[in-house]
Amino acid sequence: MTQRGDDRGGYQFLGTAAWFAGMGWAIAIALVLGVLAGNWLDGRAGTHPLFLLIGLFLGLALGLFSAGRMLLRFLNGGA
Repeated sequence: MTQRGDDRGGYQFLGTAAWFAGMGWAIAIALVLGVLAGNWLDGRAGTHPLFLLIGLFLGLALGLFSAGRMLLRFLNGGA
């Protein structure tokens, strides 16, 4: 028979996993939006790899910045 306190560890693990999954989604969405915007700008300007690469790096930087802020918030107690 399990006590009530034993089940809380599983919920805490799920909450932590969801937090880190959110960090992954933040990086992925920023990358995809940066690449799509860069590709669109390249289509308009006719400079195919230039804006795509700029969008890729800007999206990566923004995604990592966002994930870093989420990580700091997590480490400070989720507030």
